[in-house]
Amino acid sequence: MLFSLQNQASRAKRASYAATAALLVSTAGAQVTIDVAAVSNDPATAGDATVYVMAGDTVEYSVVGQLGGDVNQGLAMFAFDLDYSGGALTQAVPPASGNLAQFVTPLGVNNPEGFGGTVRGGDLLQIGGAMNTIANTFAPVPSGMVVTGIAQGASETLATGSLTAPAAAGTYVLSVSNVFANALETLQPAGFWSVKPVDAAAPTALTVVVLDCAPSNYCQGKLNSAGCVPTISATGTLAGGGSVVLTANDVLNGQNGLFVWSLSADSMPLFGGTLCVGQPLFRMLAGNSGGAGAPGMNCNGTYSQTIGAPFVTAAGLDAGDVIHCQWIYRDPMNSDGTGAGLTDAVRFSVCP
Repeated sequence: MLFSLQNQASRAKRASYAATAALLVSTAGAQVTIDVAAVSNDPATAGDATVYVMAGDTVEYSVVGQLGGDVNQGLAMFAFDLDYSGGALTQAVPPASGNLAQFVTPLGVNNPEGFGGTVRGGDLLQIGGAMNTIANTFAPVPSGMVVTGIAQGASETLATGSLTAPAAAGTYVLSVSNVFANALETLQPAGFWSVKPVDAAAPTALTVVVLDCAPSNYCQGKLNSAGCVPTISATGTLAGGGSVVLTANDVLNGQNGLFVWSLSADSMPLFGGTLCVGQPLFRMLAGNSGGAGAPGMNCNGTYSQTIGAPFVTAAGLDAGDVIHCQWIYRDPMNSDGTGAGLTDAVRFSVCP
C-alpha cells in the first residue's frame, strides 16, 4: 500500500489513521489540476524537453510540476512512475533539504523503498511522498511539518535523477505516468489538514536523441565527360568542437566548382544528375579542382572543404542539426549538353 506506516504502529492505530485520512479528503470533484513534465536538468539545456547527446552520455533530468485550477494551498502528496525506452532506470534522488524534504521519510512518508521510487523491470514506480498532514504524534514516521504553497503559481522540481544514453543512435523517451496527487485545502482546529484530490493532465516526456556523428554518403554522383563518377570522402566529426574534412574525388580536372549545403536531403533532377541537398540551399565558391594535364581531360581534380566550429557558429547551427553537402562543377564536354557535373552527397550531425 502506497505510503503505508509499516511496523510503526499497531493495527488499530493504522486503521484509525486510514479512517482519518479518508475523512480529510474533500468529497468535492477534483478541480485542482497538476501539469507534470520530465525535462533536462543539465546546466546547458536546463528545462528543455529534448536533449541531443552522444552514445553513453549521462543525462541529468528533473520532473517538474505545477498546480492550477481550484483554490488550494499547495501540494500535500504526489507520486508518479517513470519509464525510459533507452534502458533501465536507477532510483531518483531524494531531496535532502528545502520544502520537498518534508515529503521524505522520516519527515514525510514514502513507499517502502523510499522517495526515489521502486525499481521494477527497469522502470521506477511510485516516486514521491506525502507530508505529515495528519499531525502524527503516535508513530515515529511522519515527523515533519506541513509547508504550504508548494507548486503554486510556479513550477516545482519534484524529483531529479540521471540516465544513460544508449550505444545505438536514435530517439528515446523518458515518460511520466500514473500521476497521483492531493493538494492542501484547510487546516483543521485539531491540527490536521483536509486535502483535495488533484486531476493530472497528460504528462510531458523528455526526448533523448542519441546522435550518430560519423559522416555518411548518400545519393548518386553524375558520370562526367572523363568517364568518372565523383564521390565525397569525409574524415572527423563535429563532436567536442572537432571538424569534418570533406574531399571530392574523381572530379574533372581544372574546373571551377560550387559547394552547396543545407539542413535537409533531396533527390531533385539537376543538370542531368541529382541535386541531393534540400531547400533552403546555401552556396559557397569551391575554387578550381586543379589536377595535372590539360583542363577537362581526366579525373584527377579534387575539391576540399572543412566544416568546424567557426562554420557551425557562423551558420547559427545547433546540436542535432544535420548538415547535407554536395559539389556542383563545370563539365563543358559532357555529352548531355548541360556543361555541369555533380558529386554524390555526405551528411553528418552537429554533435555536442
